[in-house]
Amino acid sequence: MQFRKTIPAIALGVVSLTVPIAASAGTGSAGTGSSSPTIEATTADSSQVESATLTDNNGKPSGSLSVKAAPKAAAAQSEKVFSTGAMTGEEFSSIGLSWKKESAVDSGLTAETRIHRDGAWGPWQNVPLGLDDGVAEEAKRAGAPAFFTDDADGAQVRFTSPKGSLPQDLRLSFIDPAKRPAASSSSSSSTSTSDREPSDREPRTAQAGQPDVKLRKDWGADESLADPGYKTQPSIKAALVHHTVTGNNSYTQEQVPQIINGIYIQHITVLGYGDFPYHFVVDRFGGIWEGRKGSIEMRPGTEIPGILGGHASGFNTNTFGVAMLGNFEPNNSEGGEDTGPDPKPTEAMTTSLADLLAWKAGQYELAPEGSTQLVSAGGGGTNPHPTGTVLDVPVISAHKDVNVTACPGAKLYETLPDLRKQVADRLGAG
Repeated sequence: MQFRKTIPAIALGVVSLTVPIAASAGTGSAGTGSSSPTIEATTADSSQVESATLTDNNGKPSGSLSVKAAPKAAAAQSEKVFSTGAMTGEEFSSIGLSWKKESAVDSGLTAETRIHRDGAWGPWQNVPLGLDDGVAEEAKRAGAPAFFTDDADGAQVRFTSPKGSLPQDLRLSFIDPAKRPAASSSSSSSTSTSDREPSDREPRTAQAGQPDVKLRKDWGADESLADPGYKTQPSIKAALVHHTVTGNNSYTQEQVPQIINGIYIQHITVLGYGDFPYHFVVDRFGGIWEGRKGSIEMRPGTEIPGILGGHASGFNTNTFGVAMLGNFEPNNSEGGEDTGPDPKPTEAMTTSLADLLAWKAGQYELAPEGSTQLVSAGGGGTNPHPTGTVLDVPVISAHKDVNVTACPGAKLYETLPDLRKQVADRLGAG
């Protein structure tokens, strides 16, 4: 994957020019004196992800980034706008932003992008930075959710910082899951015994009460990227509901595997997770997809009594995470496609979520309308609860119930009381 960087004309009459950029094998940051941006592979498979370094290890713009004072910034003289030029090249389907895990980040920082496809530039859109989502313990870098672009061949990104600062070692990544074999069209539900290698799992008889859950291979997971084996934990006490904020609520059914794969590649090759962050994903058509390895198999009394996720800072232990594919925060406040005032999940989506939660609640003998206690593992950031803090939470909770975040969005959050009742009804009927 190669891109060409068009550096925009900015203040003081700087002349626009185009510089060809070739992918390199290294992963280091560009120096502050660089006259052109660095595009670099972030994984051994350079065809899937390439990244441009936008700031150095001190947070100073590095080569590809221009900076100027924000217009009409009388109330905030320090406010600045940082902008890349128009970067065009081979196709990609998502972009990702990441930065040094320990870096300080301006809490007011915002990002926007415009995407180039079919020979034309689209409108500017807000990019969710995930500043309220914290950084998972297993992550090696902090960063934003993968932002779905749908087979684009160019992007431009600009940042506005009230404090006039950017994170250290900020990178823009171009993600192209299509470079891997296409996802299987199979939609069969399955499980496998725990003594099989995760990469060698095959469809088997579904567990009792199991809804139709598509395997990782159905969204095209490259198992060589994830950590080998399963990340086990002793038990499950609660489910945490999330939304993905991937930038598009009107995706097609055919695009779902590509979006999920983009989340996977962003988290593993860019952010340094060991595997997919959530146990399951539910799309707006009601499709249920396995996320983290072993999530289908996990159940009490087996060699996989639980799978440890990477979805909630300080509260991954004793929980499993289900992510609804989309953005359910009103009025586009978290970025991407305009969500409008009432971005509710579809009926198919909530029905499948209830089916999924009833299946796992039944396995772990959880009371859907009850409460449980979770113990914080600490971590700071969006987890305000020091290590050892005990929280009383609903058995079916939301990400915002344990971390300081808007996730899973106000319109999804308000459905949780009815969801708990639906799950209880399913278990009562069973």
